[in-house]
Amino acid sequence: MAGRLYALLVGIDAYPSPIPPLSGCVNDVDGMAGLLRERVGDAALELAVLTDAEATRAAVAATCARHLGRAGPEDVALFYYSGHGSQQATPEELWDLEPDHRNETLVCVDSRTEGSWDLADKELAGLLHDIASTGCHTLVVLDCCHAGDGTRDADDVVRLAPPDPRPRPASTFLGLFPASGDGPGEAARATRSGRWTPAGRHVLLAACRSSETAKEVTVQGRQRGALSAALEAAVLDTDGRPSYRDVLRLVTADVSSRVRDQHPQVETADATELDRPFLGGAIPSTPRPLTLSCLPDGWSIDSGAVHGVPAPIGDDTTELAVYPLGGETSGSPLATAAVTKVLPDRSIVTLTASLDPAFVYRAVVTSIPLEPVLVGVVGDSAGTAALRKAADEADQTLLDLAEGTESAQADLLVEATADGFVITRPGVTRPLVPVVEGDAREERTIRALEQVARWLRLSALANPATRLPDDAVRIEVGSGSGAVRARGTLTVAYAGSAPPRFTVRLANTTTHPLWAALIDLTETYGIFTDAFPAGSVALGPGEATALDLVGQVADALWQAGTVSLRDQLMVVTSTIEFDPRSLEQEELDVSAAPSVSPGATRSADTPAVTSNLERALSGTRTRRLGPSTGTAAVADWRTDSVFVVTNRPRL
Repeated sequence: MAGRLYALLVGIDAYPSPIPPLSGCVNDVDGMAGLLRERVGDAALELAVLTDAEATRAAVAATCARHLGRAGPEDVALFYYSGHGSQQATPEELWDLEPDHRNETLVCVDSRTEGSWDLADKELAGLLHDIASTGCHTLVVLDCCHAGDGTRDADDVVRLAPPDPRPRPASTFLGLFPASGDGPGEAARATRSGRWTPAGRHVLLAACRSSETAKEVTVQGRQRGALSAALEAAVLDTDGRPSYRDVLRLVTADVSSRVRDQHPQVETADATELDRPFLGGAIPSTPRPLTLSCLPDGWSIDSGAVHGVPAPIGDDTTELAVYPLGGETSGSPLATAAVTKVLPDRSIVTLTASLDPAFVYRAVVTSIPLEPVLVGVVGDSAGTAALRKAADEADQTLLDLAEGTESAQADLLVEATADGFVITRPGVTRPLVPVVEGDAREERTIRALEQVARWLRLSALANPATRLPDDAVRIEVGSGSGAVRARGTLTVAYAGSAPPRFTVRLANTTTHPLWAALIDLTETYGIFTDAFPAGSVALGPGEATALDLVGQVADALWQAGTVSLRDQLMVVTSTIEFDPRSLEQEELDVSAAPSVSPGATRSADTPAVTSNLERALSGTRTRRLGPSTGTAAVADWRTDSVFVVTNRPRL
């Protein structure tokens, strides 16, 4: 966030008779103030607090206008209220704004004294209308009852004051009538009937539905509002900036586990605000976990198709390990889960062990389904039949030979000729390799296809549920001609016969230790992992490392007419140490005799995996790994790539 957070926190326990006193509202304000100081920081926070006797109607209205009114277009304004809510009769002059003729109100400490009134929804709406008109992002949090027809529970303390029986003159409503007294003013016209906020770019988080009451509960020996305690936990227990959808999901699960008949609500005039970070981005970005919770249609994780979670491929699906939300991901998980259905915003899962549906859990991806590479086979019938027979004896988790019209959608194409096999990629005119001919050519062609398949799967590998930020490890690849970052392309060129040099710099931008590996995927389908002696390098918070590399177009390729090659430099970032060196493979070359006997499978040498990341990396080579055991270490990880084009002009 470029600007500042202006927050007004109001909490009232000490109500005078006949309003029932409360016990947790000041605790709520203290908790929220501590949360803002910890997650936003004093340097970006402008905080005003009114509690008990300070929280008069006049003080709340004046502080709201004066303090929150300072927020500009780059800022965030927060109005937070913890106390009693109530209702009152609407003056006849305002019936057009309130069809049921009842105002929803906040009960200030002096609201029921002579000459004072509750703060009505329309008054607060008018104040917020003026604040939001500056262009700031505005959030309203109300931990109170905001309707009078809720079901009361004798075992709970409810934040619902009795309605004010006094008839209230319309002239006492702040800002609703212009000085002339002729009809409602601009603030009133901006309000929406029955809402606490006017139409605009702001969000309301309410403790309950309009037909329910807000409850107080005991949390760690202190009275708290059920919503406030859940909101504090939701923000503190997530490492990143949760969206308003995320917050609603988390607080609903927490509140439902503590009290009955209370369902928090998020309301906004603009649905796109729901996907905005909580508090409009005032909380700095750090990783947050993938969560698992039980909803009416079953257990689900909060990532779906729009987040990149792949649909199950036959029996192969996304697998997860489940841990306590605020706990570590070391040791055995509470349960494991498997995705059975991918929805747009979340994914339905099945569990291997029973979990308490009242709680939200942390889930970490341990395995990702990877589709076999589709290969179209055309040409000589005898040759195609022989190739299919060789493929049947190979690793079918890597290759799927297309039938008939499927060849049009194939990732690779093999043409059987009288001389041998020609391998191409759709859209690429030149063959990937020379014609594969001679002895054992069918097996050698399958080996070449498997090598390309491993390269293709690794080059596209991504973690759909990572909570590491985009620049967790910042990548910068540069030379004398400039520099690029993740997803960029750097072009370098030979100077005569001298190959060009460039530098790769990796920097940990987080406050946690990370491990990084640099994998070079060459255009000729080689995979090289020797950038670091141990495969990956440890980077402490703020620590950086640099590598000096050379771009090359091999003499043999250059002499054959190739003057430009593109390398994909993939950086794999992990929260635990890992070793990618089992991925290594030489440049594609099928001219030599096969190193394994025809018909042998190529999965027996797959090394044992020690983490979910190494399992995902190994999955690009073969899916013959079996189900995950739940005993491997669990990391959060991500992949990012930079492309380097090396030009070697003809002399």
